Amino acid sequence: MDVMDIEDLVPEEIGGICGIAAPIVAYIFIGIAILINRSWFRWANHALSDLGAADASYSNIFNIGLVLAGIIGFLFAMAIFRLIETRVGVAGVSFVTASMILLILVGIFPAGTWPHLYVAVGFYALSIIGIALIGIDQMVDLSEPMWGVFLISSIVFSLATVLLLYRIPYDIGYAIPEFIGSIPIMQLSLVWGTRLYFE
Repeated sequence: MDVMDIEDLVPEEIGGICGIAAPIVAYIFIGIAILINRSWFRWANHALSDLGAADASYSNIFNIGLVLAGIIGFLFAMAIFRLIETRVGVAGVSFVTASMILLILVGIFPAGTWPHLYVAVGFYALSIIGIALIGIDQMVDLSEPMWGVFLISSIVFSLATVLLLYRIPYDIGYAIPEFIGSIPIMQLSLVWGTRLYFE
């Protein structure tokens, strides 16, 4: 199956709606989980995944939210093949698509299960690598290099922020870096979802 076949699997408007919806769904479910568990959850002491652990109240809210966001994000990722220009871009979108499968698995294998750490780290790693490759692809497209600059700068900003946070002589836990690490993924999804929908 070539790229043209893949991109035809998800219509542009559907892919655009999914791109806009995926981070909104994820953040709403995470927000609800934080609200429910506000008696013990602390950004500086916990990982976001702790909200989906078996001992968390209504842990399924967090886990179902990730599964739904992953499914919606997968459909979006399939649709953005039509916006790429090079083999590097194909590789980048493939990484992002695989990362959405891993996001689904993060919800299926919550904190406390043995594969959780691997699928969670894999989700972030594949997402960032994929977005960087898509950014390179877009910078090669000299007619609209701003999209590539936007993606690369988003990654650089997020990684630099996380590194600076770890220079602070206090324990900041994992939730804050996890949230910051999600920003480039959220921006890709919202901005490119909007591109798909209106182009």
